[in-house]
Amino acid sequence: MRPGSLAIFLFFMATAASAQFKWIDASGRVGYGDKPPADAHDIERLDGVAKGSKPDALANLPFQLRSVMQKFPVTLYTQGNCAGCDRGRELLKSRAIPFTERTVVTGDDVKALKRLTGSERLPVFQVGGQILTGFHSGNWDEALNVAGYPAEKLLPPDWQWPAPKPLTEPVVEADTAPAPAPSPEPAAQ
Repeated sequence: MRPGSLAIFLFFMATAASAQFKWIDASGRVGYGDKPPADAHDIERLDGVAKGSKPDALANLPFQLRSVMQKFPVTLYTQGNCAGCDRGRELLKSRAIPFTERTVVTGDDVKALKRLTGSERLPVFQVGGQILTGFHSGNWDEALNVAGYPAEKLLPPDWQWPAPKPLTEPVVEADTAPAPAPSPEPAAQ
């Protein structure tokens, strides 16, 4: 590619990557572009998301992090009052690793956990297909490194971790007795 063509290509790529806006000008006409005029009002940023739809939270993540997440998603299985679960969650947040948290509360959750891991011990840490039971920071860090999660923090400053969700969908049935809660493993380093 010739230097002049490259410059034009880069100009258009930079323009396409910049923010786009919709506004109403002083004459009452609707305008679109990357820079609203000084007399514009009702300025609306257009971020490529159709009105009424949810924006993709992962779209703002750096490519390196998104690609690792797609190949090796991280899931943390926890329960309340579990020191190892709390420490595991903090490790993931301190490394700025996006993860999904699933809580084990009901008897159905315990059964699902046992099918998944062969154990009822928590926390459970899953990176892609690899499952680690119990909190061991060295093992968790190694699994993240092997999967390709970056050592540097790449999450945007406004990132919000999703709220924990139950492992199984609650089923409303009459006369069901709760199963015993899983036993948390003593926290280890």
